[in-house]
Amino acid sequence: MDSKLTIKVYLEETDTPFASFYSSDNLHLSPELEDFILSKLHNAKRKKIEIYYFGENNFDEISLKTATFNSFSNLKDEDELIYNRNIKKTIILFVIGIIIGIIYLKLSSIHAYIGGILSIVSWVFIWSGTEVYFFENLQIKQKIRKCKYLLNAKVYKNAPE
Repeated sequence: MDSKLTIKVYLEETDTPFASFYSSDNLHLSPELEDFILSKLHNAKRKKIEIYYFGENNFDEISLKTATFNSFSNLKDEDELIYNRNIKKTIILFVIGIIIGIIYLKLSSIHAYIGGILSIVSWVFIWSGTEVYFFENLQIKQKIRKCKYLLNAKVYKNAPE
């Protein structure tokens, strides 16, 4: 399996690769371009990535490199915050589910109806935590991994030197 990936971005004269509301010293790619580049990484197992920006426009290679790095660095940082928040959320949901499960065990012999409801509520909390941990965080981890690879990507304007 080839671990090298080449991403080609074709810009027309009227296209701008940069996001609208960033200053010139803090350039970022437009959200559409970020999504396009991320979509080209089908899996997060690529080690060497090269991004080529083609087109007849006035954007220099340094600003394109800076914008690419800033965009995926910010995206990675945001996703890491969400991932860590989800871990805390998972722990809280599990603990609440276990506490309600213990209350269910205490009440099940005295009040069968309330015990049955608490049993369902307990499992809802436990399964919610499981969903967050195994499904939501899996997608976020893949996106973080892709961003890490893109941070190490070689960026060129038109053709490599």
